Amino acid sequence: MNIKTDILVIGAGGAGFRAAIAAAENGLETVLVNKGKIGRSGATVMADSDLTLDGASLRELGFFGEPKDSKEKFFNDIVNQGFYLNNQILVEKYVQNAPEMIKELIDWGIKIESSEERAIETPGASILDALYNKAKNVGVKFYENVMITDLLTHRNRVIGAFGLDLYSGEFLIFLSKAVVIATGGWHKAFEPNAGSRELSGDGIAMASRAGALLGNMEFITFAPNCILWPNNMKGSLFTYILHMITKGPILNNKGEDILKKYDPYIINKAISSEWNKCVISHITYREIMEGRGSEHGGVYLTLPKEKINEMDEIINEYFPNWKYRGGNFFELRTLLFNGKGIEVSPAAEYFEGGIYIDDNYKSTLDGLYAAGESAMSLFGANRVVAATTEMLVTGYIAGTSATNYAKTVEIIDPSENQIINIEKNLLNLLNSNGKYLPQDLLSAVKEKSFQYLGPIRNSERIKEFLNYVAEWKSKLKEIKLHSNRREYNLDLIEAIELKNIIELLELSGISALNRTESRGVHFREDFPYTDNINWLKEILITRSDGNVNIMYNPIKITKLKPENKIYSYWDMVSLLMKNHSDVTGGH
Repeated sequence: MNIKTDILVIGAGGAGFRAAIAAAENGLETVLVNKGKIGRSGATVMADSDLTLDGASLRELGFFGEPKDSKEKFFNDIVNQGFYLNNQILVEKYVQNAPEMIKELIDWGIKIESSEERAIETPGASILDALYNKAKNVGVKFYENVMITDLLTHRNRVIGAFGLDLYSGEFLIFLSKAVVIATGGWHKAFEPNAGSRELSGDGIAMASRAGALLGNMEFITFAPNCILWPNNMKGSLFTYILHMITKGPILNNKGEDILKKYDPYIINKAISSEWNKCVISHITYREIMEGRGSEHGGVYLTLPKEKINEMDEIINEYFPNWKYRGGNFFELRTLLFNGKGIEVSPAAEYFEGGIYIDDNYKSTLDGLYAAGESAMSLFGANRVVAATTEMLVTGYIAGTSATNYAKTVEIIDPSENQIINIEKNLLNLLNSNGKYLPQDLLSAVKEKSFQYLGPIRNSERIKEFLNYVAEWKSKLKEIKLHSNRREYNLDLIEAIELKNIIELLELSGISALNRTESRGVHFREDFPYTDNINWLKEILITRSDGNVNIMYNPIKITKLKPENKIYSYWDMVSLLMKNHSDVTGGH
């Protein structure tokens, strides 16, 4: 079945919704397609969630906010904590647009739980409800439970997408004047991860296959202190937030408080801010790497003994009855108050890399735009403020830019051969009779990805990882499925996602190998310094004729320029922390 529309938005998280709303409000026919249920799948619904903006603007909206804060301070903090690898034009757009994006959400009815100096707290589900209702009211058409497998192209232009209706098994062809990809990150490539099961990098991978440039693929944020065990809670951010409240000791298997091994200034600053993702993940992962981990391969989060009697009351203020976002974590209370630790670990949480975009969120292909976590991040080498605000700002800009482009072009029909080849590849996959189930291969991929492409890397380990990637690529040719039916075939979905994941892991590994320094969340043991002389540039990567090509792009500096020198990594962290304003808010 062919579906024609002016704008096609792929992915129904916050970025996708906001892009679709922008297009529909401009009078264009807009289709929003999603792999899961519209409004109840993806990353946004799982968000904690904080919406960040400068404190002065927050106060103008009528909330608690730091009046001495400013957009300029907010800008400076984002660039500092991004290790100066940010596109400063995009940071400026984030800072300037954030207040209006958040105000409109409030006007659309989100539930406000609390506010901080620089943030509003609201459930992710509340954000999605507000966006869904707005999108419906402005006439956006929804297609849910449809998996987009490939982009359709004509020369250097994206003209639509090919999809599979997961329930009926029907092939769907979406033809459009412009496409916005907002499918999120690729958390599913790692174990543990703090994302939803849908996040397998589909949009980024299909953009790469279509010829779009990707950028900064080496930068992956791991949230520290996520639950590793009990297994049924694995990946939960509950303990990550819990530690920010209690600031309790983190122990290795020798009973040592591992945080005491490091500079107290850095630790104190990190524990209570977004810096913990960069710093505490590094520290805990080193203990795990060097054999001082817990029974299941993590570390132990505990409560401070001298404050244990008052902790329950404090924790209940944040998490009544130890419940958090619909989950019941009361059994963890028993462990902590009996003097035992909870096994925690870093977990993949955010991807700074993605589809390379210009200042208006256009990719290197005509007609293709990206928003949210699918787009190369404005946060540079280290994300420190809310991705929820990012999704709103980037979705709005991408949707508006796609709309402006769509008004200048007409819909083009794809070539018959292109459709035939895509259908043939899917049917071949359905009828494959190899040796490897996609679920089994994915389990191996997740384990090795975390082990070799985690918070600490080196050349030898990255090269070994890329050897694994080559092995997985060969095994993809020998996938087998339990069934060859097209209707809701979980094996088929997993196989398509697995292909996307392996493609992105290869590009991420190659980028990590090429960046011979340590910057932000990319730490190289063999290059433990931040090199502002040679490495103030982005790594761009693309596929062409089966080959992977690397390019380098200087960062866009508008206001802040770092000193032209080389720092030890930890000296750079300390310097950036000292350059940070005292305003807090957001996690």
